[in-house]
Amino acid sequence: MAIAAIETLNFGLGRLVEAARTRGQELYLLTVHRGFYQHELAQEYASEVEIVDVETLNVEKVVTALKEIPDLQGIIRATDLWSSVCLEAAERLQLPHQNTEAVRLIRDKGRLRRHLYERGLTRSSSVVFDPHTTEVNELAQRLSFPSVVKNVAGSSSQNVWLVKTEKDLAPTLEAARQVHGLSALTAEPYFFGPLYSVETLTWAGETRVLGVTSRTLSPEPYFREETFSFPVAFPEATAEELAAWVSGILEATEYREGFTHTEFIITADGFELVEINPRLGGGKLGEMMSQAYGINVYDAFFDLALGQRPALMDVHLKPRCGTAQVKLYAPEAGTFEGIDGQELLSLHPGAPALHPTRGAGDHVPATVDGRGVVASLIATGETTEIAYHNVLSMAGKLHVRMRPAARA
Repeated sequence: MAIAAIETLNFGLGRLVEAARTRGQELYLLTVHRGFYQHELAQEYASEVEIVDVETLNVEKVVTALKEIPDLQGIIRATDLWSSVCLEAAERLQLPHQNTEAVRLIRDKGRLRRHLYERGLTRSSSVVFDPHTTEVNELAQRLSFPSVVKNVAGSSSQNVWLVKTEKDLAPTLEAARQVHGLSALTAEPYFFGPLYSVETLTWAGETRVLGVTSRTLSPEPYFREETFSFPVAFPEATAEELAAWVSGILEATEYREGFTHTEFIITADGFELVEINPRLGGGKLGEMMSQAYGINVYDAFFDLALGQRPALMDVHLKPRCGTAQVKLYAPEAGTFEGIDGQELLSLHPGAPALHPTRGAGDHVPATVDGRGVVASLIATGETTEIAYHNVLSMAGKLHVRMRPAARA
């Protein structure tokens, strides 16, 4: 029996291989760029995954490649960008798949907020516009300030702008117009409060909260994700309220099966949605969850691909430890050369592990969003707070070396 993943999260391939091995199933990875998985493909377990080189955003080529896989039983959909390809391919091959319309709704940030606002599940609607045809004065009349402007289908904190006053609109529109292929933006209120994400798994309309992740962002005006910790220990009443809130939101979207990574803010007036990602959280969050619970959460991808209730819906989840992560960013754009201080990892408490996302010689185009990440550092601790201090301490001992871009 074979299961195919059409691309996958940056890191997590090892966990997928582990799950396939336990089940006695063959794992295939369809990818347009093997280099994206260079770190994991250099590990011993890489021999246990069959790599299929194909243009993964071309559904015709993907379907052709999938038809050549012997005894293919299901498709793993783990990422945002390839959602439509995965769903269409599964539908064509008559394989189990999620509610396509629900995934499309959630992937469209502007449409999603309007949908939830109409049902009383968020305090504000969205304003969707084309930066190339919208005039500043016309847009200013439609917005409240401060607002966040972002790509309706964005990720990795890319193409997100904070618009504090009307004066910020003109430079924001100009910046958006310089982004190739960016034709739809959504403007939403800028809610005040700490940012979290709730990690969930849904089956047959039943949603289970797997835990909550805290995160810190860079100072304004950017929204660069810098640290994560899991699991957050909320008071019991707050945890129950959050579970009911997120379940109601997913029910309103008719999202009936699959992982979700829902970002939210706890404002002075309660929970407020930022966005829903119809997948397991990225940035090695799945690895943090697996370490915290002592299980392989990626195993659920195989149940979902086969169209059966994931065992993760019913397993007892008791944290064995806390986990925390720091994303290491290049200090400037240019050519990544390496990370100094790695010899200290084995000396530090919390078993810190470095997971590179760039190789020596790779170009780093920007540092204000996810494009500037060169590695992730994960550490554990007896509690989540201890894990957080462990990873911050170790991160401070590492130094990212860059060769600056040549200046004209």
